[in-house]
Amino acid sequence: MTNRERYVRLMRGEPVDRAPFFSIFGPWGATIDRWKTEGLAEDATWQTIAEIVGFEGHRGYQLPVNGFLCPAFEWRVLEESDEKRVIIDHFGVKQEERKDQGSMPTFLSFPVAHRADWEAVKWRFDPDTPGRLPANWEDVCRASRASSDPVLVGDLPIGFFGGPRQLIGYENLAFMLHDDPELLEEMLDTLCDLWIALYTRVHREAPLDYFFVWEDMCFKTGPLISPAAFRQFLLPRYKRLTAALREAGVDIIMVDSDGDVRQLVPLWLEGGVTLVFPWETQMGLDITEVRRQYPTLQMVGGLNKAVLAHDRAAMDRELEKVPWILEQGRYLPAVDHFIPPDVSWDSYRYFYEKLRELIWRHPPAPTA
Repeated sequence: MTNRERYVRLMRGEPVDRAPFFSIFGPWGATIDRWKTEGLAEDATWQTIAEIVGFEGHRGYQLPVNGFLCPAFEWRVLEESDEKRVIIDHFGVKQEERKDQGSMPTFLSFPVAHRADWEAVKWRFDPDTPGRLPANWEDVCRASRASSDPVLVGDLPIGFFGGPRQLIGYENLAFMLHDDPELLEEMLDTLCDLWIALYTRVHREAPLDYFFVWEDMCFKTGPLISPAAFRQFLLPRYKRLTAALREAGVDIIMVDSDGDVRQLVPLWLEGGVTLVFPWETQMGLDITEVRRQYPTLQMVGGLNKAVLAHDRAAMDRELEKVPWILEQGRYLPAVDHFIPPDVSWDSYRYFYEKLRELIWRHPPAPTA
């Protein structure tokens, strides 16, 4: 059975021999640098690490489709030092970033603050703009049909919170919810129209296994917007997009959000979402409790990355939850975010060796 078949069968609750052994989240750059002082070869790459650990894949074969600004902004460097640089990225965001990619960048300004800014960029969201599909699109379609990994589109910044936030910035978006809701609604409808037109066409030509919505709209104590605001602004667009995707034949729709997402799960389900990840644990979230509350919710993640910096006994305790939840089905085990540099090379390999054994020994047998 291929990774693609395993993934789709797993998420649909269909008979399958086991979950695929995917990495989902890899190490930060600084983490790899540490590992090279602990026995990993100096010329090792992420691909080298994946081969050593034995991962069968990552998240799948992501089609190179531009579902956002088209054309994108010109990427350029504004300031630079030995360790950092200030850039304008392809989204038009001014940000300061570490050259070693050891942490998230600091965002300094965004392309849209007022209606005039939106009017200046709105033309970049036309679904028919040349360049949304790569020049070798026919080759991509053939490769996707032959792929042994699940095929997807979406990811950053394809989301009804994530997309506007990428254009506006979180603080401006929070104010816009109250100060200019009409502008926000227009932006959301423009994005929804674009994604329906573009991705239903993509699915007709290169059949998708799942659609990836990127939101990152929660933090350690809950959502960055209220559930009431979600219901007012986001839920109608979620319903429209997911209905169009399901009608086209895409029945696995995943949302990616960091933080404590528990207040939003019912709203995502109402909006047609079927899969949520990565279920960060540091605020006390227990993936087994989520499974008991939502027996058929598709899930990825939920394993505390922080335990990899502790001893093997701590890692073993974290993995104790895996057999039961694997057997419930519709679950792909993974750590809940990128691996930080306080994790040793030995611990990383130990954790995934044990996780791989559990995946092989505990095939899904869902009853719901």
